[in-house]
Amino acid sequence: MQLSGFAAYAAGFLVRPFGAVIFGALGDITGRKYTFLVTITAMGLSTVFMGLLPTYKDIGILAPIGLVLLRLIQGLALGGEYGGAAIYVAEHAPDNKRGLYTSWIQTTATLGFFFALAIILYFRTTMATADFASVGWRYPFILGALLLIVALFIRIRLRETPLFARLKEQKQSVTGAGNGFSFNDADDLTISTVDGVTGVSTANGAISVATGNGALTVSDTAAANDVDAGSSTV
Repeated sequence: MQLSGFAAYAAGFLVRPFGAVIFGALGDITGRKYTFLVTITAMGLSTVFMGLLPTYKDIGILAPIGLVLLRLIQGLALGGEYGGAAIYVAEHAPDNKRGLYTSWIQTTATLGFFFALAIILYFRTTMATADFASVGWRYPFILGALLLIVALFIRIRLRETPLFARLKEQKQSVTGAGNGFSFNDADDLTISTVDGVTGVSTANGAISVATGNGALTVSDTAAANDVDAGSSTV
């Protein structure tokens, strides 16, 4: 029974890397702020539902299945939360203090861990053993609803990071598939790489750069100048 309990607990840790990848990609598409709202909502609701989950006596096998699913959601959200927080702080921090600012993420996470232990210890020491085992263990999870409300209130008021806001304002997008890569912005600058050949051009056809077979060629069509670097490589 104890091993099964630890296995359910470990499930949340196993999916954290996947959460980092999923929500990291989502943050690049929709923005850091929106991803922050999704991760904290998923993590907060899954925590609260753990405190409200019926027992095995009430719903049978659905109880442990529900617990594992909630742990998976919690782990995915936490994986995205940590990486998203690091990106959000780093993109807001000044260049000369980026390391210092991002270090507080790990510090505050540890403080939160000890704060949670203190709450559990309070209920454990102020309640009879039988009462804590039957219903007292649920209270710390249900109290997570209050933290969720506070967190959502704060995050709704957050601003998007300057870097992402600037990219969004310029309507820039990055797409890639297979051996091809393209980058487009408001100035119609295009960079493409297909099968080892790279090209750069503007809407006016002013600049083009192409590489292939280890050769670099740079041409300015506006000035009609060509430079062939022969065996130069990129």
